[in-house]
Amino acid sequence: MKKRIIIIPVVIIAVIAAAFVLVRNFLYTRKPLELTFDGAYYYSEIASEYGQWHYEKTHAGYEYYLYLPEKYRNDIKNENAKLPLVVVFHGSTETAASLGKYGRKFINQDFQKNIYPEGAAVLVILSRIEYFTDPHGTSLLIQNVCIKNKCIDKTNIIGYGFSQGAKFVVELACTEPRLFRAVISGSGFYHITAKELISVLPVQFYSAVSENDKGIFEQGSVVGKLCAKWCKNSYYKQYPSRWHFWVEMDDKLSDGDETVMDWLVKLVNE
Repeated sequence: MKKRIIIIPVVIIAVIAAAFVLVRNFLYTRKPLELTFDGAYYYSEIASEYGQWHYEKTHAGYEYYLYLPEKYRNDIKNENAKLPLVVVFHGSTETAASLGKYGRKFINQDFQKNIYPEGAAVLVILSRIEYFTDPHGTSLLIQNVCIKNKCIDKTNIIGYGFSQGAKFVVELACTEPRLFRAVISGSGFYHITAKELISVLPVQFYSAVSENDKGIFEQGSVVGKLCAKWCKNSYYKQYPSRWHFWVEMDDKLSDGDETVMDWLVKLVNE
């Protein structure tokens, strides 16, 4: 009789432990993204070449610049390329500066050489007004860019944002958790809910804010710490006096020597 009394609690504990592992694995497993076709986001109203960039304006009113490594610009249907995609979101009122200020860091030779054997695609989206809105529509735009350019790996998309663009990229990840593999947020200030945090557990985050960036730090530090603690392979970096800044590839992940670039290279090549 005593043996039975001892065995029953052990079995219950084992069942609870097994259930916990199953739930945890489920929550931390990325769900596949089935691309959604939408004619308004797919067909272009205007298309042209701008140096190394391909520019398009869609019938939905979105404007974007797309960079592809040279060998794939005339081979966009090559699904074997599996190019990672970096999607860039500028700060408020910065549409004119988005290419030179942010896009340039992802098309330079060092980044393209090191990020992935075949290089990476880079998508710079311009806000339709002075700042980004409509995460659902923006998700459709990104999905339809992937439909048009089959050389892009839809499972390997990284979102990068500064200021209001950093706030928006986190909001976009929460709206469509299957879209991004990772998110880089510099001086962002999104307020994440508990339900949203659970939905983005499989997404990898790097968030950085400065203590003297008043009004931004108070909110950005909260979401940064939460994502770093609970989300997969995520980091939070806090500076005492960097003001309102964007993330550079040689920024440190934490207090060690590993950089944001090191982190990106590892995750896109997993």
